[in-house]
This record gives sequence, structure tokens and C-alpha cells, in this order.
Amino acid sequence: MEASIRLGHIRGIEIGVHYSWLLVFALLTYSLAVGIFPNWYPGWEPGTYWAIGALSSLLLFASVLAHELGHSLVAQARGVPVVSIVLFIFGGVAQLADEARRARDEFLIAVAGPAVSVVIGVISIVLWPFVDDFNQPLGAVLEYLGWANLILVAFNSIPAYPLDGGRVLRALLWGTMRNVLRATRIAAGIGVAIGFLFMAGGLFLVFRSPLSGIWLIAIGWFLQNAAQQSYQQLMIRRFFEGVRVGQLMEPEPPTISPDLTVDELVDALLVHNVRCFPVVENGRLVGIVTLTDVRHVPRHEWASHRVRDLMTPRERLITASPDDDLERVLRLMAGHEIHQIPVVEDGRLLGILTRNALLRFLQLRQELARTPDEVAAIYAQQRRERRVS
Repeated sequence: MEASIRLGHIRGIEIGVHYSWLLVFALLTYSLAVGIFPNWYPGWEPGTYWAIGALSSLLLFASVLAHELGHSLVAQARGVPVVSIVLFIFGGVAQLADEARRARDEFLIAVAGPAVSVVIGVISIVLWPFVDDFNQPLGAVLEYLGWANLILVAFNSIPAYPLDGGRVLRALLWGTMRNVLRATRIAAGIGVAIGFLFMAGGLFLVFRSPLSGIWLIAIGWFLQNAAQQSYQQLMIRRFFEGVRVGQLMEPEPPTISPDLTVDELVDALLVHNVRCFPVVENGRLVGIVTLTDVRHVPRHEWASHRVRDLMTPRERLITASPDDDLERVLRLMAGHEIHQIPVVEDGRLLGILTRNALLRFLQLRQELARTPDEVAAIYAQQRRERRVS
């Protein structure tokens, strides 16, 4: 999931929030200010309820961020790169650039988040009665924060992949079976089943408590959908293992000079029917320019602006070499939300790897049930035939 609002970085991990988080923040603050805190602590001023409600909501999401940082920092320590952490409507998600390579690493990464939440919850509940004696509003925040974190741990402990409990289950199955695909398939199947149980429970509850029922249905839908997608992503990564970038790149792609005007660039985009051009000067890659870059330039300025004025320069590009493992490059493309990667060697452009090429390769692999090298050879033959025609 891509962040809608980026907040910064922690140890190289991009921290952001999705717009759906703002909705949950508003609803949670309203629920605390109007319902929960007036029942727990009657007699406060209305403004106090709203202030404490907003503070409690912010601290809860700070706790969710700490939970995800627990996963992320342990993942980094076990050699698994982490791209980002995004807070959204169902809590938070840490986007790992790779899967754990061992069952032990998967187990440690999975339990790290709940361990952080347990520590926050226990400390808050222990401090609550002492603080409550001299500052009730602050005590109320600690009480809520303590129970909310423990409930978060209880929910995440459900063995529904990709929840933490489901990941622990997958790690245990993986360690027992010595087969990560089979372990993931079983854990994901359990996650889908539990998701449908949540949805069924929500349908039953919706007639008694509509809001609670709808929320339960949404959680169930999220669980079963996330379980299916997680297994499919792992399968896709396994399909690409062992394949090199040079086998699937488009060699000698059309390029453009940095001195052309935007007018000339647009004409070239139309003639070649592409969405981007590598920018080459004196035989070396100096950047890349896309259709999106063109849209940022007003139409009346196309004749006066040059490609070098709007291109993404070489130092900001993610590139690959022809000998790079395709599965690693796929993770980079997914993690940075990009559709093509220039393939370079010693600064010279050799080709370009596009998402369309990856999709065609994946389709061939699935339909023909061949080895990666066989499919790469078929794909290369098809590519040569298209170039000749």
C-alpha cells in the first residue's frame, strides 16, 4: 500500500499514512469523546473529553507504528530490507522488500510486533492507577492505551495469515515441513477461512448492531483478501527466481537526447508508442523522461523547455545490470512503484526492463508450465519475431 501522506524516515524506512487513517482517527476520537471516556470518567468538561479523545487516538496510532517498527527493525537485523510503514484504516502495515529466508527469521519478525505492543500495554496499565490519583485525564489516556494495545495483541494473535498469529503459524509449519510454499498455502487457506467466518459473523450481527456488523464484515473481507494476495505474491516471486534481467530486458530501446524540446519529445512518444524514453548523451545514460513528466509542463511552454529540464537524472534512477537476479529487481519495482528499470553496464544503456515484459513472462510460465530458462528462451524468440515484423 502506498502512503498518501509521507511523514519522514526512520532508519531508512519511509513512514506515512493513508487517507483512510484520517477517517478512522475522526471516528475513534468521536467514540472516545462521546461514549467511552464520559462513561469511565463522568463530570468532565466537554472540551476535556475531546482533547483526551484526540490525544488517545494519536497515541494509539503511535503504538501501531511502534508495533510495525518492531517487525521492521527485527527484519532489518535478519537481513530483510524494509521499504515503508503505512498507517491505514485497519491499523498499519510494514512493506518488506523480501520474504524471510528461514523459518526462524520469519518467527522472530512475526513475534517482534506483538512483543512491542505487550510492553506498551503492560507499562500503561501498571502506571495508570498511580497517575490517575493526581491527574485523571492522563490516567484515562494510560488506561485506554493499555487495554487497546492488549486487545491489539489478542487480535493479531489470531492464526489468520497475514496477521502476526498467521505468520507465526506459517513459520512453525515451515520449520516442520521444510517447505515455505506449502506452509504459506496452508496458513493462507486458514486466513481465508477465518476471514469468511468474520464476514458471516458480521452478517449475523448487522441486524442487531449495524455499525459493528459492517465493521466485522470489512475486517473479514480484508483478512481473506490479504491472505490470497500474500500467497499469490510469494508464488510470483518464486516464478522469477533464477531468471536474469538480461533474459527479459528489451535490448537497444529507443532513446532521446536531453537537448530536444518537449514538443519534439511528445512527437517521439507518439511515433514510438511508448510512455517513456531513456535519455542518452555521448553514449551514456543521463536520465529518463516519462509521459507523466510532460504533463507537468504547460502546453504553451513545450517549445521552450528541454528534455533535460524535466527528466529524472541518472543519480536518482534505480537501475539494474543484465546479470542481476530478476526476483530482486521485481522487489525494487514493487517497492518503489515504478514501471520500468534501465539496464546499464559501465554507464552504457543496454536495455530496459518493463512491467509488461514481466507480466508476459509470468503468463507464459503459468500457461506452459515450463522452467524459467525455457520460458525466457520462448519469450526472447517472441521478442525477436516482433522486432523483425
